[in-house]
Amino acid sequence: MLVTALLMGSSYPFAKDVLVTMSPLLYSGSRYLIAGLFLVAVMALKRQPMSLPQRDWLPIFLLSILGVALFQACWGLAMARSAPSLGSIVMTTTTAFSAILARLAGRRLPTLGWLGIVVAFAGVVLVVNNSLVRLTLATASLDGALLWMASAFAWALYVDRCAPYTLRLGTLRVMAWTTLVGAAVLTPVSLLFDSIGEFAQLSDRQLGYWLYTAIFPVGVAFLGLTAGLERLGVSRVMVYMYLIPVAGVGLSAAFFGDPLTPARVLGGLTVLLGVALTRVALDRAARVPV
Repeated sequence: MLVTALLMGSSYPFAKDVLVTMSPLLYSGSRYLIAGLFLVAVMALKRQPMSLPQRDWLPIFLLSILGVALFQACWGLAMARSAPSLGSIVMTTTTAFSAILARLAGRRLPTLGWLGIVVAFAGVVLVVNNSLVRLTLATASLDGALLWMASAFAWALYVDRCAPYTLRLGTLRVMAWTTLVGAAVLTPVSLLFDSIGEFAQLSDRQLGYWLYTAIFPVGVAFLGLTAGLERLGVSRVMVYMYLIPVAGVGLSAAFFGDPLTPARVLGGLTVLLGVALTRVALDRAARVPV
């Protein structure tokens, strides 16, 4: 899980470099297409059941649209418009959105959970404002932040709706098919606006980054996430997920020159505090019968 979190965090700075040349939708769709083929190949090599029951075709397709096509479209567009460190921090609000979805589903959320949600989103505001002494919020800075939050919400909803299918079909089978099908939808859509010739414009370094972000932060990391969920459970896995923004911010600052400002550091720590409080509240609520 430690390696998984570091791989997931590494996708932010590497993706930013590729998006200097490649359009966001084509980048997101094409790399997830490679990742989906990788996961299906792993499933075949492990000789796990691959086919889906006919009754699950439509739900899996809808989950693919939500968890890959919509999620990655927002992710790529947000990355093209904002700093990778901002994205890696804002995406941790997935836990806050999960708590809200749990409450809407009828599960009582303790006061601690609502406090965590407020703290997390206050941290997001501080990260986006990126200043401790004056108000700098503007439409340009909010554009990317809102797309990041839409991406976080789409992922939270995907994970929430996937639960009954992963229990019955297995995490790897659901992740592999939703990744492949979602990418197979997003990639042709991207070609309505972009050109496949953009691959020829990538430098060797950017092409290497594109391939890396397809296989490792998605394909290999999803395998690690699958193993972690099966062996450790959701609560313990979420502890490791807090390292994703640490990896994203650290790599962005160290290798790609993304400025690490005091406001962004304080805001990131505030978001992590809010997410941790929300996670504790969710774990407590899960022990109470609905």
